[in-house]
Amino acid sequence: MPEPRRLRLDRLDAVNHRARLPDFDPMALECGILHLGCGAFHRAHQALATQRAIEVQGDAGLGWGIAAASMTRATVPEQLRPQDGLYTALERSEAGTKAEIVGVLRDIVHAPTDPFGLPARIADPRTKIVTLTITPTGYLLEPSSGRLMDSHKDIQHDLLKPLRPRSAVGAIALGLERIYAEGGRPPVIISCDNISENGRTLRDAVVNFASLRSGRLANWIARNVRFPNTMVDRIVPTASAADREDALKLTGFADAAPVSMEPFLQWVIEDFAGPRPLWEAAGAQFVSDVAPYELAKLRMLNGVHMMLAYLGGLAGYKTIADAMADAAFAAAAAQFMQAEQGATLAMPAAKLQDYAAVLMTRLRNPAIRHDVSRIGRNGSTKMATRLFRPLLENRAAGRPAPLTVLAIAGWISWFTQRQGMARGLVITDPRKEALLALAAQESAQPQAQARLFLGQEDIFGAGAAGDEALVDELATALRDLRVLSVREALRLRLRHENITH
Repeated sequence: MPEPRRLRLDRLDAVNHRARLPDFDPMALECGILHLGCGAFHRAHQALATQRAIEVQGDAGLGWGIAAASMTRATVPEQLRPQDGLYTALERSEAGTKAEIVGVLRDIVHAPTDPFGLPARIADPRTKIVTLTITPTGYLLEPSSGRLMDSHKDIQHDLLKPLRPRSAVGAIALGLERIYAEGGRPPVIISCDNISENGRTLRDAVVNFASLRSGRLANWIARNVRFPNTMVDRIVPTASAADREDALKLTGFADAAPVSMEPFLQWVIEDFAGPRPLWEAAGAQFVSDVAPYELAKLRMLNGVHMMLAYLGGLAGYKTIADAMADAAFAAAAAQFMQAEQGATLAMPAAKLQDYAAVLMTRLRNPAIRHDVSRIGRNGSTKMATRLFRPLLENRAAGRPAPLTVLAIAGWISWFTQRQGMARGLVITDPRKEALLALAAQESAQPQAQARLFLGQEDIFGAGAAGDEALVDELATALRDLRVLSVREALRLRLRHENITH
C-alpha cells in the first residue's frame, strides 16, 4: 500500500468534507504572536482560540498569525514544517470525534537553531503578544522563595551568550532589553502555564533576570511591560497512534502532529489595554481579577484529578474516566469537590454545584484517555496548593476532609513496594528517589510513615509532623489502603447526605 499523502497547504481543498477548515487563507497571516513552547496544550487551546478569533475578525484579524517556538527538542518543528504548520485538532466526546484543521501557525521555530534568535523575534515591532506554555519547571524558580535560580546553568548561559538564550525567562528579558535600547513599545507577555499568579510570577522572574544585566532595565520592565495573570483549562491527553489514525480517517491526509482534546475550553485573562485577537469568540473571558477562577480550578479540577489519579492507580485503573466509571469513585469525586475542596472557596452554593456537575461530566468523558500516571506526576510540587493547603483550611474551620487525607495517603502509597511499585505505576517526580527511600524506611508502620512524610517541610510546610491528630488520621488512611480495597476505603469516608454526582 502506498503511503498516504501528508497534510499541506496546497492540499487543503482536497481535505475530507468531514473536517472543518480555517475560514481564512493561512498564507495571508502575519505573525503578531510569538509563542514559547509549541506543545500539544498550546495547539489545542491558545492556537485554536486564535483561529476562532481570526475567523470572526476577518481581514482585521490577519495580523494574528503565530510563530511557535520549541525551546529545546526539534521533534514538533520536524513534524510540522513538512505540513506547512498545519495540524488536525480532534475534539473527542461520547458523541464521537470532530476534526478541524488549524492554520494559525505560520512560522515553526526550533529555538536552538533559529537563525533570528528569540530576543530578535520578541523585539520585532510586529510582535504584539508573547505567550508561553513551558510548564512550571521552565520558569527556573527556587521552590522555597519563588525567586529565579540565578545560578542555574541555563540562566548563566543566557547571561554570557545573550544572542542565543536557552531559557524562556532569559529570552524574554533579552528581547525586552533590545526594545528598551531602541525606545520601542514592548509586547504584552502572557503566561498560560498552570501556576499560581502566573503573570506576576513570570514578571518577577524576568525582572530578576534583568537585574543581573542592568538595574535600569529591570526598573523599565517593572514599570512598562504588562504580564497579565491568566487561567487556562482544557484536558489535552498525550498524543497517540490512535490520534494519527483518526486524523487520517477524518481528513484523508497523514498528520504527524495531531492533537486530541475534550470539548470544554476555558481561558480567563486579566484585562489589558492594547491590540489583541478577539479571543472572546472562542469563549475567553477578560476580567479584572483572575484569582477566584484560578483557585476554583486548582482545587476543584486539579485537586480531584490528583485524588482520582493516586487512588485510581492503586485500584488498578489506567485512566481518570476508567476510575469515574466506578460508582464509589464517582461518589467520592462529587463529595470531594463539593464538601471538601468547594468548602474552601468563596463561591455561592448553586454555582459550586453547577461547576462540580460540569467537572463530573468532563471527568467521565470516555473518549479522553487521561492516564493516571501522567496526572500523578510531580506530586511533591503540587501537593501543597492542590491538596494540603485546602486540608489545613478545612481543619482550621472544623470541617472534616477525609477524602483529602485519603488522597494524600494514596500518593504516599505510590512509593511503597507492596502497593504502587507492585502495581507498576509510573512515578515521575523531582524527589522520586528520596521519597522511595522514605517509603521503604518505615513501610511496615503507618504511624511512623505518616510522620516521616509530613515531616518533609518543602512539601507540607513546617509543623505538620507535630500535629498528632493529623498524623493519626493520615496513618489510619495509610493502614486502610493496605488492608482494605481502595473502594472499601472510599466507602468508609462517604457521607450519606445527598451529594450531586
